[in-house]
Amino acid sequence: MAQFTFTNNTYAGEALAGFMASTLLEADSVKRGLLTVINDVKSRKIILDVDDDVVLQDPSGIFNDQGTTAEQNESYLDPVVFEFMKQEQWDKLTQSWEAQSIKPGSFLDYEGVVDLSDFMIQRYLTKIQIANERLYWLGKAATKEATFTAAFPGLLPTISAASGVYKVALSANPNNSMVSSGIASTGIVTVADTSHLADGDVVTLTQVNGSLKDTTNGGSGIDTNGQSYFIAVLSSTTFKLLRNYNEINTRLPATFSGSATAVSGTAAIVSFINAYNVINVLASVFAQLDPADRAQDDFNVQIPLHVSYAFQQAQANKALNVLGAFTDVKKIEYLGINLQVMGHWQANTILAARTSNLFLGVDLLGDASELSTVYMKPYTNDNVVRMKARMKAAVNYKFERELFYLSA
Repeated sequence: MAQFTFTNNTYAGEALAGFMASTLLEADSVKRGLLTVINDVKSRKIILDVDDDVVLQDPSGIFNDQGTTAEQNESYLDPVVFEFMKQEQWDKLTQSWEAQSIKPGSFLDYEGVVDLSDFMIQRYLTKIQIANERLYWLGKAATKEATFTAAFPGLLPTISAASGVYKVALSANPNNSMVSSGIASTGIVTVADTSHLADGDVVTLTQVNGSLKDTTNGGSGIDTNGQSYFIAVLSSTTFKLLRNYNEINTRLPATFSGSATAVSGTAAIVSFINAYNVINVLASVFAQLDPADRAQDDFNVQIPLHVSYAFQQAQANKALNVLGAFTDVKKIEYLGINLQVMGHWQANTILAARTSNLFLGVDLLGDASELSTVYMKPYTNDNVVRMKARMKAAVNYKFERELFYLSA
């Protein structure tokens, strides 16, 4: 059988940089090159934007300045420090290692010494990466793993709030939205017609009137305005909200308190991108993209996971009588541009942006970055192990007028 040991470590230098890079820089969108990474951001970092016009003048023997003033704007990377801290009982940690590493049968027993410090780090690495991915894009308010005090708005909320961004409301098109006349505490939504919806679609609620709260995670609940849900169609005029889209990993069923009641005929606006409308939505998006941005090599169109599934289903539906229509792998690209599928993102949202316009600031080797593992028995006689990881990050964009943002 294995002999277990635990190495007390306060990682530094290359070892620390490697772990911090794994947690901060191996978030899915960073690995795919959707964000420009700036290292060594110890305090506020200024991202300078300078622009000016060009005036073509009459020839002159005497220099005549064109008389324009260069426009200079600044955006900032304000780094936030946050930590992950975990304590586990020694026997639980060893049992966990055995459950993952040893297969049934005496001939498959593990012989040798096992250092559980690396095992403890690796078991949480992927979850920290996912939490950071959500934090970068959704911000602290929509990342339930984030309980720290400092503000961290995230890229999508920051872009949504910016006045100069080219924004399109999904709810402005009647093919992409519908009016609900009421939502019960059971999660049953009443609309005029559900023929354009299907089981498994994801809808986003806006302009919610009444007292409806999402109590999925207990307590008094959260506001349902802006929340997105997987649905099941019940009848020609009703469907049920099954699960909050933010609970895609936990799979917790949605629960509610209160209800949404109609004010001037509207209890809520229900917006969606599904197999029925996804091709028209993409056609509208691409028709509105700036040609100068679209021509750049680092230009990306980003879509949430459920929109990619809807796009594949729509392709199959369009090729109904073609051999392999429902079995062949479908390309996730539109008019020659790859669509970047975002796994931990905001539902019913499309963002078009250049990598060079979206920034992630980190400080891999700064004093605020720390990783340590400690076995407490020699010090306090407590048979527990502790892990602490401290990280620092910030996100922002540079040119707001070069961003396209569609949301509910």
